[in-house]
Amino acid sequence: MSAGQEDVKNSAASDPRKLRFGEFEVDLDSRDLRKDGRLIRLQRKPFQIMELLLQARGRFASRDELTRVLWPGLHVNFERSLNTAVNSLRKALGDSSQNPSYIETRPGLGYRFIAAVEEVRPGGVGASSGANQNCAKARYFLNKQTQADLHKASAYLQAALKEDSRCVPAYADLVETYCQFALMNMAPPAEMATRARPLAATAMELDCNCAEARAALGRVRRFFDWDWAGAAEAFQSAIALDASSAAVHHAYGCFLSSMGRMREALEELRVAQGLDPVSPAIHVDTAWALYLARDYVAAHEECWKVLTLEPSFSAAQHVLGLVYEQMEMCDEAVIEFQNALTSGDEQPAVIAALGHAWAKAGKTTEADDTLGQLECLAAKRYVSPYWHAVVSAGMRRDSAAVEWLKKGCEERDVWLAWLGGDPRFDELRCAPRFQEVMLRMNLESTRSGAEPTEIASHLRK
Repeated sequence: MSAGQEDVKNSAASDPRKLRFGEFEVDLDSRDLRKDGRLIRLQRKPFQIMELLLQARGRFASRDELTRVLWPGLHVNFERSLNTAVNSLRKALGDSSQNPSYIETRPGLGYRFIAAVEEVRPGGVGASSGANQNCAKARYFLNKQTQADLHKASAYLQAALKEDSRCVPAYADLVETYCQFALMNMAPPAEMATRARPLAATAMELDCNCAEARAALGRVRRFFDWDWAGAAEAFQSAIALDASSAAVHHAYGCFLSSMGRMREALEELRVAQGLDPVSPAIHVDTAWALYLARDYVAAHEECWKVLTLEPSFSAAQHVLGLVYEQMEMCDEAVIEFQNALTSGDEQPAVIAALGHAWAKAGKTTEADDTLGQLECLAAKRYVSPYWHAVVSAGMRRDSAAVEWLKKGCEERDVWLAWLGGDPRFDELRCAPRFQEVMLRMNLESTRSGAEPTEIASHLRK
């Protein structure tokens, strides 16, 4: 018997027999696995694997160890049977070997259970702060900014609220998650608004003096209500309540950048970076703010800060491509957009960026192809009218671009919050019909009043 097996055996009597992780609850005595109270059928061998991994969580269980536990005393090659059992367990948990939420595979080491696990005591009270653990894990996935990771963040936050229905940070982070759903075109903005508003209201009702609750209210006012003054007030009050929150400074900085208040925006984003220096999302949004400020050199530097640490971070590749286009480096821009598309998310924002770059390079056929891609994608999922407008503006189909923007107004598209500053619409800004859209949103053209060198200098202070 291995040392790992001995540890599991010796601790089995004292190990908790009912455990909860994510949306699942397992009773090791009755050998029940349930998801949201619904029984999940799991055969004996996959259940044994789950039990061993749960009891040995925090370390890797080798394939040899698992084989000896599942088929004791037998000296036969069970490699294929073990693979089948592990795959059955993953299927029951809805897990993926490529992007695991529960079972991590490490060649040469074995398998490890990676989700937060808590004991279920009589009365349902957890031995540890399960809600806080789930919120922390959700924050990690929120920062990764992919569709798959946003779904994981949502699942962890839902689990946190099942653990503690009065967990204000979980309500607030769900608001942020649904805003990200809307920004990444994972659902229509009206649907996300319907979900986010009551969550922000509940957070405020539970604790109106909580910074996260105020920030959630600010996000709803910003993205779904287009209440710019109300959003500013909510973010400012959040910072007054907790000046040490990187997430709050980050949110306020992004809002200020969309309003064209670049020096203030970069100050908030610089504070957020100081509080959370390894957050790729904060660095990418700083690069986006510099792009809106037309400080392309500083934006380029900020993108590479992210890509040095996360070479495949698609959001940074996307912004870097936008920067290259404005620097008239079309070939480099196209490469970065194509790199960003390899994430598999089929982001309309990146497809549109590629189309705009092709159009500005005079490659009308390729630009038209991206419009076709957006149309095909719209048959499967929500696609913001903003992205059709971006490509149309690049092709100087000004009337079509404005019509798409009007459609975006009707749908209350969240991306229109940046309409005042996006450089891709600069050639349209003086057009009366474009100004009508701006007026309808109560926006002004927000091209930065600061010179690029001044803004970059301010960021580096």
